[in-house]
Order: sequence, then structure tokens, then C-alpha cells
Amino acid sequence: LSLRSSRARQFDGRGDRSTRIDSKIIVFVVKLTFVTLLCGSSYLAGSIWGRHSLEMSSVAPMSVGSLIHGPGGAFGDSDLGVDCEKVRRELINSEVKKGENSNNDAATHRFPPQMQRFANGMTRVKKDDLDKFFNFGNPMDPGKGTGEEDAIILYHNKKSLPNDKRLAYSAEYDDGKGIPLTDPQTATENCDTMNVVFTGNPGNTRQCTAIIGNFESYHIQRWMRANDKGIDPSLPLEHKSRGIASNGRSNFYAPPFNNQYTKKHWSMLRTFLENVDAVLDELKPILQKISRNNSVVILTCNHGQRRGFDLGNILVFPSDLETKELAEGLGLTTYYDEKNMGPLPSGEARRYGDKTFKAMSLQQVLCVLYPLLLNYDVLFQDVDIVRTNHPMTFFHNETSEASKFDVIFQHDGSNSVRYAPYSANSGFYYVRANKRTQYLFTSLLYHSDLILTWDSHQQALVQLLAEHSSLFGLNVKVYNRDTSMFPGGWHFHRKHSFMKELVKGKTDSYIFHMSWTENKDNKLLFLRQLGEWYVNDACVGTTANEILGIESSSTGVAPLVQPCCAVEPLFSCHYRDKPSKFPCKTSPPIDTNGKSFW
Repeated sequence: LSLRSSRARQFDGRGDRSTRIDSKIIVFVVKLTFVTLLCGSSYLAGSIWGRHSLEMSSVAPMSVGSLIHGPGGAFGDSDLGVDCEKVRRELINSEVKKGENSNNDAATHRFPPQMQRFANGMTRVKKDDLDKFFNFGNPMDPGKGTGEEDAIILYHNKKSLPNDKRLAYSAEYDDGKGIPLTDPQTATENCDTMNVVFTGNPGNTRQCTAIIGNFESYHIQRWMRANDKGIDPSLPLEHKSRGIASNGRSNFYAPPFNNQYTKKHWSMLRTFLENVDAVLDELKPILQKISRNNSVVILTCNHGQRRGFDLGNILVFPSDLETKELAEGLGLTTYYDEKNMGPLPSGEARRYGDKTFKAMSLQQVLCVLYPLLLNYDVLFQDVDIVRTNHPMTFFHNETSEASKFDVIFQHDGSNSVRYAPYSANSGFYYVRANKRTQYLFTSLLYHSDLILTWDSHQQALVQLLAEHSSLFGLNVKVYNRDTSMFPGGWHFHRKHSFMKELVKGKTDSYIFHMSWTENKDNKLLFLRQLGEWYVNDACVGTTANEILGIESSSTGVAPLVQPCCAVEPLFSCHYRDKPSKFPCKTSPPIDTNGKSFW
């Protein structure tokens, strides 16, 4: 018994030592497992959470180091005896090499080999950041929160992929984490050329976009299931004009060969060609005298569209003798192009698109073309422009982003398909004289049959802007419609919060354009209500002879200034639901159920 008892004690002692050894092994295995899991989870969490959306950040918010030690990190990975960052890099490089050496690329590539001539990967970039980086010139509505927040960069060649191996791998391979997001500089750093496509969905139809690898085209075909009544899903997809809206209305159609359009255009063009040299000879000394910084301000109007103007480098192209006398009576320089403008009728363009308006639209081409051909920069403006600052200080600023553009436009406010892709307002724009702009307006003259057919100088000009930008590299800039620098009718009718700041003088606006208004009568009432009308009633709708007959004592080089120009604005209320300098709450609304502006 004592022998068995002794052996039992010896056995129990060995058992205790064995238990202690096993415990140490278990502890070591647990520690090793913990460290391995720690490093692996750091890599996985960092990849899932921060790899693409925080490419520029040094620490992903969901990394293990951040989860354990906090954002600042209480102590380094070296305290654990393992360099987790090194392990993570090695694992990433391993994954990249596996992708590069894979013999089954079709299963992992975002695009199969059958598309490798034009699609080898893609990334995402914030739309607003991309436009800010490149300044494309197109008006751009903010993308944030709109469903158009991100733009897609498609890589046609593997060599155009970004330098960062992790980003390039995610761009080329479907790694289950979606399309990687990066910044504009990184996304395009290896792009020697870049085609930029702006697309939307007018009418919110069930639209698709087909990108076909083929001989390069810089135009987009429009296919629709539509007839003259609109979209019809039962119809086959057919090639249509890009000007057809979802309701079936066509905004672009070829001018018919008849006396009203094509032949009338030929007659006008023949008159211009026969007289252009003589007109330029007459204009040359006038422009030399009034130009400042090689720039002139051009206006054209007929009897019924005049109002008081600031003096300076303004040249008025009147279309009738009555307007010539009125403009000169206000001290303005005029050039009456009798050879081309003489046949035009008198009386204001009463409605947008009427016959008189179309004739005036043609004159808007000539009055800009002439100075450009003589190498003068042109600021063209309608007569319903109110200046709050001198716009030339903006256009002549050589440090401004605008200095690189050939033509600069105010936004029209309408995103109608007929004005796509620029929606440029043809009532206020600046043109730098060079061979590209000279040919642009020469081409516009050659297309005056479209002006006659489409009832719009603006619509024809916008389409030529798009074509010349693509064909000749014309640099076009149209400021966003919500810009505060060049507000207009869109702001007046739809952005009352902005208009309240404008009437208080708290905006950085250069001008206000009373566009988006049906006729002259409403323009006058709206401008009076804004406190921006300075023409005495006795001078509205009358001729110079009639005014001077009443005020015969007026003498001097500008005899109409004293009887016609008010020192203070002539304010009056008319509509309570439209912007006004002062409250007009007792006036009627002009719009159905219109709410008071104040």
C-alpha cells in the first residue's frame, strides 16, 4: 500500500507538471490565434470600410488599431510583437499579384476580354469635384444627393488605370466592393485623352445608353419608341432627332425650300455679302474711337425697345431711324446699317418668336459679327439688362477662370431639350475675338434659315456652340443658373429668397437680366417694381421729335437726357407675388394663387 501510495504521488507530480506545460502551450496558441485574427480583421475591416472611400486618409476608421486604441492610437503594433501594417501590405500585394497572374481573367474582370478594346476598368469620381477640377464649361447642377452625385470614369486601356495598385486592381477586377471611388486627379492621372459625355433623362423615360466600341464618333444618336404623339412602348426603337421631346414634339426640323425660309435666307445672305466690305470700312473708325481694352458693348433694338443707357464703349445698332434718333439723343454712339437693316419693320418685338422678333434675331448676328471681324471683343446685351456692377471688370480679369474661355454666357434658366447641352442665354454674353469665334458667328449667319425656321436666334446659336466646341475646340462657358453673378428671369420668378438679397444690395451680382418675360409691357412693370426703372413716362413710346417738341429748351449733345432720364428710380407696385423693392401686399397677383413676395 505504501509502495502504491508512493507511486501514486510520483504520478500525480508528473501530472501537475504536464498540466502546467499544456497550459503554457494553450496560452501561446491563444495569443498566436488572437494576433493572427487581429491582423486579419484589421486588413478585412480596413478594406471593407475605408479602402476606396478614404483613399487619401492615413488611417481607416474601422481598422483594428483604431477600434482598440481609438483614433489617436494609445500604443503601436510593435507592443504586440507583430507589424500588422506590414502583414496587411503583403496580403494586398499578394491579392494584386494573384489578379495579375490569374489564368481565368474573364471570371474576375469587371469587363470580359470581348470588351478589352474599350473597357478595362472603371472608377467613380464626385461629379461636383470633377467639374471643379476640369471646369468643362457646361452649366452643371449640383450633384450631391440628387442621384447624379458620382460620375463614371471608363478606362479603355490598362495603361490608363491609376498608378495606385490597390485602386487599379479594384477598378479592373470585380472584388465584391462595388466601383471604387477616388478623386479627379488620381482617376485621370494616366489618361492621355478623355472623352466627356454629359447625359440625362429628359422626360424621365425608361432610358438606356449603349456604348459601342467602334470608329470614334463625337455625336450621340437618339433612338426612341415614339411618334408625333409621344412615347409609345409598343413601337420599335427607331433613330430620331435629338430634338424630339418625350411628348413627341420636334424642336429641330430642316428649313423647307420656299420663299419664307430658305430663299429668304439666300436673299438676306446675298445682301450681306454684297455689302460687308463697305459696312466694315464704315464701322472701323467708329470702333477705334469708342473701344476700351479692345472691347465694345453692343446692343441692337428697334423702336419700342429703348431705355436709358450708361455711356461709354456702347455701340447701338438701331434697326430704324426712330431708334437711331432716340439713342443719339441720349448721347450714345450708333451705327445704322441701312444696307441690311433698312427693310426691317418698325415696332417692338411684341412677343418672343413673332415675325418682328425673328427679324431682330438676325440683326443680333450681324451686330456681333462685324466687330469680331475687325478683331474687337464684344459684350452683347439685350436692352432689358440692369447693371449693378461693371461686367467688363469680370471679363477682363486675366486671373479669373473665365479668361481661358472664348465665349461666356449667362444661363437661360431653362433646361429644355431645344437648348441642350448649354442652355446659353443669347441676351447676355461675352465673345473674345479670335479665329474660332469669328467662324462661329460667320456660321451662325450662314444658318440664318434655321433662325427663321425655328423662331429663335438662341436655339440655332446653342447648337452651333456644341458643334464648334467638338469640331474646332471652341472653349464655351455657361455659368450655372443658380450663380449669383449673372441672375435673370429664372431667379426673378423662382428664387424669391435670392431676389430679396438682390433688392437689398447684398449679392455679388454684376447685372440683372429681365428675361423669362413675355413682352415689353411686363418687363417695364417688373423693372419699376424692382426699383430699376429710370425713364420718365413722357419718353415711353414716343419719338425724339415728339419729346423735344414738348421739351424744346433741351439742348446739347444729348438733348434727351434731361427730359427722359430720372435721377432716382421710378418705383411703383403692380403684382404682390413678384419681387419688389418695397412690399406690394395690396396689389393683385399675376399668377394663379400667387403668394405675396414679402
